[in-house]
Amino acid sequence: MLTENSELAVELLDNSPDAMLALSPEGTVVYWNRGAESTFGFSSSEAIGRELTDLIIPSERSEEEEKFFAETLQLGHSTFESQRRKKDGSLIDVEISTRVILDDQGRVKFILSSKRDITDEKNRQAARNLAEEAHKSSELRYRRLFESAKDGILILDADSGHIVDVNPYLIEMLGFSKEEFAGKELWEIGVFKDIVASKVAFTELRERGYIRYENLPLRSREGIVRQVEFVSNSYLVGDSRVIQCNIRDITERKLAEEELRQTNQHLAGALDELQTKTRELASTTQQLWQAAKLATMGELAASIAHELNNPLATLALHAEALLDRMSADDPNRRAVLVIEQEVERMAVLVSNLLLFSRRSHPQTSTVDMVEELGNSLEFILYHIRSHKVNVVTNFEDGLPNVPADRQQLRQLFLNLLTNSTDAMPEGGTLTLVAKKATLASGAAAVMIEVTDTGIGIKSEDLPKLWEPFFTTKPEGKGTGLGLPICRRTVEDHGGTIDIESQPGEGTTVRIKFPAIESGDI
Repeated sequence: MLTENSELAVELLDNSPDAMLALSPEGTVVYWNRGAESTFGFSSSEAIGRELTDLIIPSERSEEEEKFFAETLQLGHSTFESQRRKKDGSLIDVEISTRVILDDQGRVKFILSSKRDITDEKNRQAARNLAEEAHKSSELRYRRLFESAKDGILILDADSGHIVDVNPYLIEMLGFSKEEFAGKELWEIGVFKDIVASKVAFTELRERGYIRYENLPLRSREGIVRQVEFVSNSYLVGDSRVIQCNIRDITERKLAEEELRQTNQHLAGALDELQTKTRELASTTQQLWQAAKLATMGELAASIAHELNNPLATLALHAEALLDRMSADDPNRRAVLVIEQEVERMAVLVSNLLLFSRRSHPQTSTVDMVEELGNSLEFILYHIRSHKVNVVTNFEDGLPNVPADRQQLRQLFLNLLTNSTDAMPEGGTLTLVAKKATLASGAAAVMIEVTDTGIGIKSEDLPKLWEPFFTTKPEGKGTGLGLPICRRTVEDHGGTIDIESQPGEGTTVRIKFPAIESGDI
């Protein structure tokens, strides 16, 4: 007969919202409360007398659960998390607490086990973890951009006007330490005193959210005067408004513009004179005109790219901030994702314009062409495979190294590999060859061949491939700057590049780079 305390204990167990069950020493169910019925879907009559491995333990976990059962018998208790199967076959996460009940002789009487469904709790925690990781990732990306930017950046508090952050590029450009910038108002800094001397400008910036200065002279600690372009935008970061000031050094550009103006004047006079000359000089005239056109195009491209960069960066930051605040099922999330993708596409176009318009100083080093080809291939291997393209390599052993700018070579190879992949929309074969060769001068060289089995190029379009902004890709798919940039990169390295193609039979791009001969080492 049950005692009053025993009856109370059974009633408490029956009414517990957690699944409470008892097992015999052999592992069969001898007690199954209402919480277990609602948790797992089995009635008490269905559960009692059956083994847990046949009832709620997934078959793939049976071996692990037998180990836990043996440890519980040995230690007398256990607490752990695991998965259990409901009557409908679905799996849930549960927190399990088990204790061994002994009789008066110290033998196992039965095993009492409590199982609490923690599936929703774990899902909520997983969602919180993902949100935190996404937020940290976003902050890390912004910090990396801030630290590595090739423009000076100041961050101001929009309410007080105090400087709260400054990036390494501006510190190096002006020679003032971060501590000298921090906490001061913009017009307190010596380099700005004569130009941004009035708080009216700051008030205007706070009201309009945007202000721009052209040809702003800034003096560094050493007294060097630089011409800069100063653009400021205000935006919200959480509940606080900040002002980001982008400071671009345009000294070299201004010198180049003056030189270009003088060159254009000279070319204009030369063109007037050349028009009176014979047909033999007509080709020279055309080349000079093309040079002037490309120079002007470079200036225009750089100007347009810079004008687009700032609003694009602002749009990207706002889109990213919106996405961070939106839930996965927000009906507006798709629209913001489209904005983010379009901003990224425009950023790629701007990057190509800048690459085309500006010649950077090459960082020449000794390069293993096979290694660099392999690195470039690995970088876009997912893109290649997603187009169902098979890659075949044929690299000759013992190739000499090449003196080259590694970053420019990476851009060159990525351009060529992407073009070849895009030319095979239905899939195909991409063949990469690297072998020894010689230049027209007889000097040693390394030849790279990139061959695809794609749609090919019409013979009348082949000469136009080197012209800026000419493209055979569908509208919106190409900028027409890839191959001109490739040609300039190869020629800057003293090499040659040519293309062979037939419609429907694929295309081969053949490049030769001067090699380092053994006697040059």
